[in-house]
Amino acid sequence: MKSRWLIVAAAFFPALSAAQGLPRFNVEKHCEEVSKVGGGSHTIYNGCIQMEQGSYNNLRSRWDGVSARIRKHCAEVGAFGGGSYQILDGCINMEEQAAGSKKSFSY
Repeated sequence: MKSRWLIVAAAFFPALSAAQGLPRFNVEKHCEEVSKVGGGSHTIYNGCIQMEQGSYNNLRSRWDGVSARIRKHCAEVGAFGGGSYQILDGCINMEEQAAGSKKSFSY
């Protein structure tokens, strides 16, 4: 019974499941949408797929080393609009950089 609730929770809160493992985005759909902006260009679609694949490959090798807080936040950012590994990868890079150089306010 307990596992049934976990499955239901994961269905309604995809960020919870994404925080555990690298999220799965529908890259083909995302790249179709990107290519439509360019008039349905096959070149844009193929370039998008290649860039998404590169970002996915990069993330796959380093995902476990990313803090849970950054994974959760960036999985939500990356999922916006259907999902993009490029956006997810960029978000993680920026968040890690910002975490390493935390600013302070002074009066």
